[in-house]
Order: sequence, then structure tokens, then C-alpha cells
Amino acid sequence: MKNDLKKRLVNREIKKPDPIVMAVFMWLLRILNRSYKVQFSYDYDPESIKGQPTVLLSSHASRLEFIYTLYGFGRKDVNMVCGFQNILQKGLYHVMIKLGVISKYLYQPDLACVKNMLKVLKRNGALGLFPEGIQSTSGSTHPINPATAQFIKKSKANIVVCTSKGAYLATNRYSSDRKKGYIGISYSLLFTPQMLDEFTEEQIYSMILQKIQYNDFAFNKVARHKYTGKKPNAYGIDKILFMCPDCKREHTLHTENDYLVCESCGFSVRINEYYDLVDAKGNGCPEDIDKWYKWQRKSVAEQITSDDFEMVLRGSLCTLRLDKLSPPPKNRKILSVGTARLTREGLTFNGVLDKENADFSFGAKSVYSLTFSTKGYLEFYCNNDYYMIVPEEKDTCLIKWTLAAEEIHNLYDEKWRSACADVYNT
Repeated sequence: MKNDLKKRLVNREIKKPDPIVMAVFMWLLRILNRSYKVQFSYDYDPESIKGQPTVLLSSHASRLEFIYTLYGFGRKDVNMVCGFQNILQKGLYHVMIKLGVISKYLYQPDLACVKNMLKVLKRNGALGLFPEGIQSTSGSTHPINPATAQFIKKSKANIVVCTSKGAYLATNRYSSDRKKGYIGISYSLLFTPQMLDEFTEEQIYSMILQKIQYNDFAFNKVARHKYTGKKPNAYGIDKILFMCPDCKREHTLHTENDYLVCESCGFSVRINEYYDLVDAKGNGCPEDIDKWYKWQRKSVAEQITSDDFEMVLRGSLCTLRLDKLSPPPKNRKILSVGTARLTREGLTFNGVLDKENADFSFGAKSVYSLTFSTKGYLEFYCNNDYYMIVPEEKDTCLIKWTLAAEEIHNLYDEKWRSACADVYNT
């Protein structure tokens, strides 16, 4: 192979989506949206901007967001922007190439990606972006990099913002069980090319954030839609809720049917079909799951200010194989087997490979997040390279690693700290 998969993906010419492949893809999306009974609404006429350079900025409440938002957008000339690691998958890679998907290194400066996006707009095409970067962990908005506004202002394009309601509740972050329930997708033409000239980057950022914001738990306190699946709504929630609100101990929570129970103090709470927290036994139960998650974040933010803060995890440091496409876990290339340590200075991994020392160091400012995967590992980017930390013990609760890494990064990055405050302190 002349070039590895990464080079081939990044350096290729971005073309319009193959019309036949896109037609089949949209047909499948139509079937899924009808099956899920997704409801769409618009504050503009989609036909009025067809054939014009357009950027679709979509919320990312659910892992299936692209199914809803891309279909409702209605354009067959849209090039989606997707995380590099999500494209390099057997069975998806060649389809995504045919669909003209543009690869992006998450949280990292990516000039090649920006150039490709501008080329699409220059030929009057459309772009699909998820400015949050990753699926929401707790059903509310994740930070949006203020640099997004810089690109939008330079785009000279129509800017459509798409926001979902109920999507997280139907396909939450902590379980693969899809729930039956309301999903509403709304589209708004926020800017025309002429309007972009009238606003500063700061104003554009503020207007995008205000329009794209969502909180599914707050929404359903009023809407009162039921969400039911094969498994209780509490199933798997101990992957994102690790701190008992009563005794404040960590990693003592587990699920029992539709209850979340603390093994230490006996605190328990039931999660009903509306995702309400009801029938609580104990003190200090948060109002909803999102507020519980954000309370944990504040606690971790306080912990990482200590000079002796440290988290330790035994496992393997891996990256993706770039010589050929393989199904997981065969798609992983092991770089080291040993111990990961997270401190205020950043992440280190000390281990061995083939009986030789294999040590790695990643500075706190370079690692925006150690994002937990529901498949049981942490993933992150550093200097445009993708890594995974796979724990030695399966079913390890990893969410504190995510929160700690993000809060440590914020100690060194004022702009990103401010972007986080814009969504987490509301």
C-alpha cells in the first residue's frame, strides 16, 4: 500500500457525494425516520437555499443525530464532517468516502479539514457539522469551540442551525438500548451571507450557542413524553453517575432494575419512563440526571486543584491500525501495556512492548478530553494522532477520567475554559 489509510483519507480530494450512493443512503434514512416517527419543523423554506453554499450546524444529543438531521436537511450535496476514528471502520470506510465525508481531528487545529470545507462551499455545496464534536454525555449542550464562529464568518454561506428535543432520551449516552418516544428536530436559518458581514465573531458565537442549546431533561419536565425500551431507563446509568449525592462516596452506585442504588449508604432513586428521579431514599437527590452529572463535574474540578491529585489505571495504550481495515478489536495497534497516570501536568503511560520499555507523555494542554466510550475504553487526540486506553479490568467506570482530564486541560486553556463555562454553568 503506497500510503497508509490515514494519509489516503486526509490527502484525498473531497468530491461531491456519489449521487447513487447518496440516494440509497437517503432512502435508508427515510425508512429509519419514519420508523422512529421523527417530527421535523422549519422557520424557513428549505427550497429557497438549495444550490447555495450552506453550513448545517447540528446539535449532538444522540449517537443517531446524523440520521435525523441529515435527512431533514434535505440536501443531497452535503459533505459531512466526521471524526477521523469514526471513518476508519471496516464496512463504513468506503461508503463514507463515496458520501464525500470530510475527516476531522477532534479538538485539534486541522487546517486540511478547514481547506476542504471551504472548497465545498466555494462550489456552492453544503457542509454538515457537529460543533460540539462528540455526543452529549448528560443530555445537554457540550462546549462549542469559539473558533467555530471564525470559520462561520469566513464561510460567506447560509448558516442553518438544527436542534433536537428528545433525541438523547431515545438514545442516551450510557446504554445501547433504543427507547420509543418523541423526537423533534427543528431547523432555523440563523444567518445569510449578507448577515454574517454585520456581526462580529463574538456575536456569531453567542447567537449560535443560544440557538443550538438543548437540555432534554429540562425539556421533558414540561413536555412529559414517555420513553420506554427493552431495558429500564436506569440500565447503564452508573457509567456516567459515579458519585452518591448522599454520602458523597465514589464508585459505590449500581443499578437494580429501574433503581440506582448506593452500596455504601443505601441511598436509592428510581428513574421512571419520563426520566424523572423519583421515590428517592436518602438525602440530597439532584433534580435530574443532567444536574447530577454537572454536580459531579464541579466536585472533580475541586479535586484536581490539589497538588497531589492522581488517577491510575492499568491497561493498554493503543492506536488504530493504518495498514488495513479490521473489525474491533483487531483494528487496534498496541503501543504499550502498563499504567496510565493522570495528574495536573497531564497524562503519562508507562509500560512495555515486546519486553522493551514503551513510555508516553501527553501534556495537559494538548489533551482536551479522555472521552469515555460505552464500549469500555478511553479515547483522545494529541497532535492529530488518535489514541485509546483500554483498561485491564472490563466494566471499569471511566467517566471520572473524562471529567478530570477536561478540567485539568481547562487549567491551561483560558478560551476553552470560558467555552465550558458557557454551557456547564447554566
